[in-house]
Amino acid sequence: MNWVAMFPGQGSQKAGMGEELLDLYPDLLIEEFEDTLGWSLKDTILSSDQTEITKTNIAQPYIFAISYCYGLETFKKLGLPKVGLGHSLGEYTALALAEFISYRDALKIISVRGDSMQKAVEKSNSTMAAVLTSDLKQTIDAVEILNNQGISINISNFNDGSQIVIGGLKDDIDYLKSNPIDLSAKRVIPLDVAGAFHSKFVSSAKQEVQNIVNKVEFAEGKFDVYMNVDANIADLATVKQRLVDQIDNSVKFYDQILNIEKIVNPEKWYHIGPGNVTAGMVKKSISSKGIETVNSLDSLNNI
Repeated sequence: MNWVAMFPGQGSQKAGMGEELLDLYPDLLIEEFEDTLGWSLKDTILSSDQTEITKTNIAQPYIFAISYCYGLETFKKLGLPKVGLGHSLGEYTALALAEFISYRDALKIISVRGDSMQKAVEKSNSTMAAVLTSDLKQTIDAVEILNNQGISINISNFNDGSQIVIGGLKDDIDYLKSNPIDLSAKRVIPLDVAGAFHSKFVSSAKQEVQNIVNKVEFAEGKFDVYMNVDANIADLATVKQRLVDQIDNSVKFYDQILNIEKIVNPEKWYHIGPGNVTAGMVKKSISSKGIETVNSLDSLNNI
């Protein structure tokens, strides 16, 4: 079957997620995880502490590991996808499952990435907000106009045809929440995040990520992966730099969806991992397509 595998990023976590996978993948989720990162994912899963898993340095490796294992289970049932993609952090899941990079090396990069991004925004007084719009082009144009007027905001995510995520100083985001018309938007919804990721506020994290990425060996993948920074297919010559550039550039998920639809014309799109956010993005962008969600073993049994 011609299908697409999609993987979520931070924000999809939920306390206790993936507990059912501990017995299936003790090597990956217990032994290899703890050996690589020095802390117990099993303890984190069983503690069901929602506050703990909102921390970037905990949430990112946790979401990656769980999504990776659900991906393995999905591949067992469906075979390899035609293409993969992931939203921000989820890009690493797609690349690891395609075998561009090993599970262990992906964990190493993700750990450094999470720590350095957290440090970059801690004192930035920045945040993010979802912008809901009925005219995407008009809203994108409004961002440029606002920047020229001194309200400095960045488009962090192009999610689908009706939503972007912006990052900026908290005062500017608060202003836009009360004045969505300035963005030609229906609503501006502040997000509960540590700071404005995928913006200039996290540029200082790039060097640490560059250093760890350069130490890791990449290989040719077993299926194509479309990347966030330019919505094009990963290749060995540029994949490392594109991962580094992803840190402070927009996640072009909407463009990835449109490119895959045009070039691959898949029969099905599968969100694999916690939550269902990427499935929603595809539904809003290409409503006529078959879309499934695999976020539990039960959901996998039903597809």
